[in-house]
Amino acid sequence: MQCWRAFARQRMLWTAALVAICFFSLSVTPTGAINCFTCSSVNGSDKNCMDPFNPGMSTYKEKCMVPKQGHVGVFPANFCIKIRGINIETSSVMYIRACAMKTMDSQCGNFKYQDQTMTGCILTCDYDGCNSAPRTLTGTANLAVAAATLAFVLRR
Repeated sequence: MQCWRAFARQRMLWTAALVAICFFSLSVTPTGAINCFTCSSVNGSDKNCMDPFNPGMSTYKEKCMVPKQGHVGVFPANFCIKIRGINIETSSVMYIRACAMKTMDSQCGNFKYQDQTMTGCILTCDYDGCNSAPRTLTGTANLAVAAATLAFVLRR
């Protein structure tokens, strides 16, 4: 019986260690520039850039560097953006996926783009490749799935 308790205690310690490792690996954010998809499409000029998005046929820019207003040179980007807009005057549809220095605080409604009034959404995100499609799982959800999977595997 004592042997079984020692085994159970050791198994519980290993489980706790693996959960801690999973949590740490999901919560660590890399430093430096972000990686984003980059493309643009006006009235379907690049079908792969439109929704539904086709990442396999699009450019994935690693370590995005962007110009900074009032400075010379380029600097590491911190955000990815996706813009979907419809020109109010011409009804042309525009998609842009790019790297950005600053957040654009995800928002929908009317906005100006190159002196044209557009209606649509400007979406900003801060993890690699996030401007491809809507995110289905958050970091917390990923952690919960990993912990549940780990618990299931260790029970066997």
